[in-house]
Amino acid sequence: MTKANSFFLSFVTGAVVIVCGAYFLLTKQEHSLHSAYVPRPPGSVTFSKDIAPVIFRHCASCHRPGQAAPFALLSYADVKKNARTIAKVTQSRYMPPWLPEPGHGDFMDERQLSEEDIGLINQWVNEGTAEGDPKDLPPLPTWPDGWQLGKPDLVVQMAEPYTLTAEGKDVYRSFVLPIPITSRQYVQAIELRPSNRTVHHAFIRFDRTKQSRRLDDQDSGPGFNGMRTPASAGGVGGFFLGWQPGKSPSREPEGLSWALEPATDLVLQMHLQPSGKPESIQPSAAFYFTDKPPTRQTFKLGLSTLSIDIPPNEARYAVEDSYTLPVDVEVLAVAPHAHYLGKELQAFALLPNGTKQGLFLIKDWNFDWQGDYRYRLPVFLPKGSKLSMRFTYDNSTNNVRNPFNPPRRVKYGLQSTDEMAEVYLQLLVRNTNDLSALADDYSQRVFRDSIAYNKFLLSSNPDDAKAHNELGKALMALGKSAEALQHFRKSVAAQPDFDEAHYHLGLILEEQKKWNEARKEYEIALRHNPDNFQAHNNLGLLLLKHGYLTLAESHFQAALRINPNDEIVHYNLDLLAKARAAAKKP
Repeated sequence: MTKANSFFLSFVTGAVVIVCGAYFLLTKQEHSLHSAYVPRPPGSVTFSKDIAPVIFRHCASCHRPGQAAPFALLSYADVKKNARTIAKVTQSRYMPPWLPEPGHGDFMDERQLSEEDIGLINQWVNEGTAEGDPKDLPPLPTWPDGWQLGKPDLVVQMAEPYTLTAEGKDVYRSFVLPIPITSRQYVQAIELRPSNRTVHHAFIRFDRTKQSRRLDDQDSGPGFNGMRTPASAGGVGGFFLGWQPGKSPSREPEGLSWALEPATDLVLQMHLQPSGKPESIQPSAAFYFTDKPPTRQTFKLGLSTLSIDIPPNEARYAVEDSYTLPVDVEVLAVAPHAHYLGKELQAFALLPNGTKQGLFLIKDWNFDWQGDYRYRLPVFLPKGSKLSMRFTYDNSTNNVRNPFNPPRRVKYGLQSTDEMAEVYLQLLVRNTNDLSALADDYSQRVFRDSIAYNKFLLSSNPDDAKAHNELGKALMALGKSAEALQHFRKSVAAQPDFDEAHYHLGLILEEQKKWNEARKEYEIALRHNPDNFQAHNNLGLLLLKHGYLTLAESHFQAALRINPNDEIVHYNLDLLAKARAAAKKP
């Protein structure tokens, strides 16, 4: 699971520091990152004239009250107090937090200081941090009052706060916020306020059913625990919707809005880190609408591998993955992910003519400062281009971020102390035919990956009901119904009240024309979860096929009460009406 930036980082000296976390646009015309610094005359560098412009432009956006950074950098006193730390972390380029190497992708919102900026800071600190003439001090920047993108069209907030305990392991918890709209809206942007610095990252998902609410209701406090959300709670296809500290919200480009339907819940999947005292978590989200429906559609494609098994003291362990594009695409953004042992991460494309197109290169990965990166201009990749990722890991004592001392064997897993290797790419295709071709081709890979992943889970826990269910779904999608049936049976054997597995078992039995057995499984699913709208719909359709029209209608109506916008149920109600009309004919 993707993790994101934390503002509670320990530098190698042991001091907790967060400096210059603001986003800014750095062009080659404005600064040269690699030109040598020419020292100014001794004693001439002052805070007011030379340092304040750098701090105000590149750091103060985050380092001010109410923002993510833990201390302010808005005055001479603020900066002087942290001067030696600022010099150290800027010299090492630990700050500002920016991981990609120049020359391997031209990204928007690039956060890097020039050699001139770094040199000025070092000279100023080494010469005693002179304040200078206050008349030389530039005015403080102004920031939006309230939401960064301006006045929202709609704000939703969690009804009551969740209290994070003072101590213990990291908490993964999802919160459900109803979205009060009565008609379809087209979203141009969403801005999230997590409300507390203990939020390590958040994924933004949407659920048009009551499945997430059901899990919320079953839990005694706001939200529900776990790293998994229901299958009905998903992201918006082709978009990187999430929050990490320091990430600036932005509006989608022209033509790339997305539809938000009525009766939808916002589901915030959050990674929370105890801080040593109880914390109140009450996130809110702002929506920005447009009257223009989307004219283009993006596609999110992932490269990844489960084959991670890093021996202790191995400093250059490598994994790779690749995928060949079946259509022309433009790459809009990338989002790499690894955990604490990640060292060098890169992705590139080998074009059909043999040219290598770099997508990104990170030489010193930092789990606490990751995010997604958007290109200034889309990167065109023709059909037949081979996308590749290569990650290396450092599981030695030289890795100051290694969570284990002495180092331990580390394998693939979802916990932060496990490891992962993922790259997601946001793609744009030329037409709907290309989109269908890409989706069809890539889906086969997704199903195969799901099979591999859930077999991996079952290798350590053969009674994992959810893994058996997910494995069965992937096998069923690939037409391997006999194998799928066995895993659904194992799923309900391991967890008899697992309604989703009973539902899928009913689907397979219905496919095999075992009507009575299928009906029984649908009914068992509904006994354990009366809000399983899919079981209602499929049971209604099965009853309709066998002439039980009134009973079929009751299940169709139940499905619509749970998921009013389900087009399949509306279609089945039309079939029911036709069946009734045909029955009345002499």
